[in-house]
Amino acid sequence: MYEIITLRDKIRVDPSKLGENRDEAVKEIIKHDYVGRIIDEKALIIGVIGIDSIDEGIIIPNDASIYYNTVFRAIAYTPVLHETVRGQVTDISEIGAVVNIGPIDGLVHISQTMDDFVDFSKNTLTGRRTKASIKAGDTVLASIIAVSTKGIMKVGLTMRSIGLGKPGSKKKEKEASNK
Repeated sequence: MYEIITLRDKIRVDPSKLGENRDEAVKEIIKHDYVGRIIDEKALIIGVIGIDSIDEGIIIPNDASIYYNTVFRAIAYTPVLHETVRGQVTDISEIGAVVNIGPIDGLVHISQTMDDFVDFSKNTLTGRRTKASIKAGDTVLASIIAVSTKGIMKVGLTMRSIGLGKPGSKKKEKEASNK
């Protein structure tokens, strides 16, 4: 889920940036320091929308930098358990499929790719009964089943439920189960 969040921080502006426009220098530092960072072990900052306020600068003895108390808005991605996401398969291996779901990649373990025994061959995952296949470039629907935000954000996905997976693959699974 994407959301707009408001953050407050003391932004350190290096002396080399003091000749620049204050607002632009602060925004550039915020982008550098925050984009790609995980906040409160739940949300990944993917962009800075704008700055709401910048207080007067504070100078600390023996530091040539100026510190500005700043309030700013950012767009964040928070993966939510059981959320259905659309993504594109970027890689296939014997472990499963890597699916890009926007700002991050999620992993679909081979056992979670379809309701069938799955074989890996030639960068393709293929169901034994259904002959349904998944390969890089396929667009799929998946559900988030695990989220880890320790250090880097990791997302586990499943495509086994009804309505998930590659479009048309559930029809093949149903036909194979009726035989």
